[in-house]
Amino acid sequence: MGATFFNRRSMPLLGNAEKAELEKLILERFTERYDADGASALLAEGLRVVVNGSGIMLDLGETRDPLASVEVRTLFTALCYVTGGTTALPRDALEPLASEATSALSAQVNRIAQSR
Repeated sequence: MGATFFNRRSMPLLGNAEKAELEKLILERFTERYDADGASALLAEGLRVVVNGSGIMLDLGETRDPLASVEVRTLFTALCYVTGGTTALPRDALEPLASEATSALSAQVNRIAQSR
């Protein structure tokens, strides 16, 4: 008897609930770095948000072959401050920054699902 194939539609790995959790975790990492190292810490050259098997972390390029990563300075909110000549982020910029990082990272992760 032959195999039965169902119409497979690509399902994202990260749905709305997972994206909300990812954003929460990213905001926690941003807040930790902000509180520990000050308002300019998140605009450091090369600082990335990284998704790997261990979870979400901020690094300066140490993580090799992450599942997904985005450099913080490339995010719209950060770019606005950097190009405006500001070397520090106000605390109220952390939430939009986390949202932008979530969008970038989830798009990378979901592309993995579509390529399979």
